[in-house]
Amino acid sequence: MIRCETLKLEHVVGEMSKQAVVQGDFHVPKPKPGIEKIISVDKTVKITKEEVIKDKVIIEGYLNLQVVYVADAPGQPVHHTHARLEFTQFVEIDGAEPEMTVRTKVKVEDIQGKVKSRRSHMFEITAVILVFAKVTQLEEITLMVEPPPGVEAVTESLRLEEVIAEGSAQAMITGKLRVPPEKPPVEKVLDVDASITITEKKVIENKVIIEGDITLQVIYVAAMATQPVHHMHGMIDFTQFIEVFGAQPGMNVTVDETITHIGFDVADPCNVNVEVIVDKTAKVTEPRHLDVVVDLIGVESTRELLRVDNVVGEDHTQANVKDELVVPYEKPGVSKVLDVKVHKVEVLPEDIVIIKDKVIVSGKIEAQVLYVSDMPDQSVHHVDTVLKFRNFIPIPGAMPEMSVSVRAAVEHVAGRPADSSRKVVLEFVLNLTARVVDTVQIFVVICEEIPPAPPKPPVPPPCPFEHVVQAGDTIWKLSMKYHVSVDHILAANPGVDPYNLQIGSVLIIPCDP
Repeated sequence: MIRCETLKLEHVVGEMSKQAVVQGDFHVPKPKPGIEKIISVDKTVKITKEEVIKDKVIIEGYLNLQVVYVADAPGQPVHHTHARLEFTQFVEIDGAEPEMTVRTKVKVEDIQGKVKSRRSHMFEITAVILVFAKVTQLEEITLMVEPPPGVEAVTESLRLEEVIAEGSAQAMITGKLRVPPEKPPVEKVLDVDASITITEKKVIENKVIIEGDITLQVIYVAAMATQPVHHMHGMIDFTQFIEVFGAQPGMNVTVDETITHIGFDVADPCNVNVEVIVDKTAKVTEPRHLDVVVDLIGVESTRELLRVDNVVGEDHTQANVKDELVVPYEKPGVSKVLDVKVHKVEVLPEDIVIIKDKVIVSGKIEAQVLYVSDMPDQSVHHVDTVLKFRNFIPIPGAMPEMSVSVRAAVEHVAGRPADSSRKVVLEFVLNLTARVVDTVQIFVVICEEIPPAPPKPPVPPPCPFEHVVQAGDTIWKLSMKYHVSVDHILAANPGVDPYNLQIGSVLIIPCDP
C-alpha cells in the first residue's frame, strides 16, 4: 500500500542577492554649526515597499542616519545631525509574477561620510548595500512517503514548514499628530508619508494578534505670512487581529501588510488628523519532519522538482538585560517604582548575524517607568528609556549563507530605585527564539498510480531436465525459452522429428555448454 502526504508548502520560485551603491548629499540644519570632520555614521535600514513584477522584485526603503561630527566652531565641539538616505533597487528573479509572495532583506556592508568643503554645512554619505529577495508561491503537493510493497525506494529526510491556514483583514487606523512646540502651526497639509513596523505577533486559537506602529511624516504649509513649507514626524500605535481558522498557539506566523490609503485633514493649527487603511495577510505554519521518497528503483514514476525551505534548526535562549536608568534633571527623583511597561522589543534584520552553529542577536527594548517622586507631595511621574541587548542562540548546522528569523519577547521585568534617587535599576528577562532555514532543491516522487514491479524472469530448473510438449511448441521456441541452442536440443533427442512434435511427448532439455 502506497502512503502519501498532501502538504501546502511555500515553493521557492527563486532567490537572489544584489550589491548596490547609494549616495546622497545632505545639509546640516541651522542653527547647528557646520562640519569640520565626520566622526561616525550610525544607520538603521527601513524597507518601505516590496513589489513583485514579472521576473523582478522592486525594493524601496531608506537608511536612517545619525551623523556625529566635529563642528567648525571655536573649541571644535562634537555635534550630531540626522538624515535619511532613500534607495530604490530591483533584483531579477526568473519566474517571479505579481501575485507571488516576496521576502526581502537589506544589509549595509559599508558606509562612509565626507564633508563637501571646509567650513561647510554640506556633507555626502555613500553606502554599499546588499539587497536580497526570495520569491515563493503557495502550492499543494502530494508526496510519496512510503513506496508500494516490493518496490525499493530512495528517501530523503526533510523538515518542512507546512502552511496550516491563511487569513486576511483590512483595517483603518486613525490618530492625531500634534505639531511640536518648536515647529510653526499648520495652515494646509501637502502630503503624508507612512510606513508600518510590526512589533509583536501572537497566535491564539483561530486568530493572529498584531501589534505595531505607523511612522508618519507630514509635509505642510506653515500658518505664517511667508507660508514656508515644513515637515514633522509622528507615530500611531495599533493593535489588530486577523481571523485565521486553524491557527493554534505555538504555531509560527508571518504577516504581510500593505498601506492602501492615507487620508488627512487639519483639525486645528496645532493638530493634524490622519487615517491609514492597511491590508494585512497572516500565514500560519508548522514544521513537519518527513522522510520523502525521491526515487523508485526499477519502476517508472513521476518526479517533480521541489524547492522549499528546509528547517536546519530552531532553538531559544533566555537573556538577562540589566541597566541603570538616569532620571532627567528636569524630573524629580525616585522614591518608589510603581510599574515598568514595555512598549516594544525590536530586533532589526540587519542586527542578526549567522556564524557557524550560532545566531547572534542584537536589539533594543523600549520601556516606560512609572514612579513616585521623592518630593513632599509624592507626585507620580514617568520617564521613557531604551535598553540595548546582545546575545547568541546555538543552532547546530547553521551557516552564514542561510536565512534566519528571530522572535524576542519580554517574560519578566522589574525596576527598583538605585542608591541614588536619580537612578533606577531595570532588569528584563528576554526569551529569544531563532529559526534557521536553508533552501533545498530535490526531485520527489509524486503520488499517483504506480505500476507493479515487473515480474522476475523464471529460473529454469537444473539441467538436463524433461519438458512435456504443449500445443504450439517448436524446437525454436524451446531454444529461446530455455536459452539452449537448437542443435543441442536435437542432439539430446535423437529420432525426434523437429517439424512434427507430438503433444504430450517428452523432450530432454540439455545444458548449453
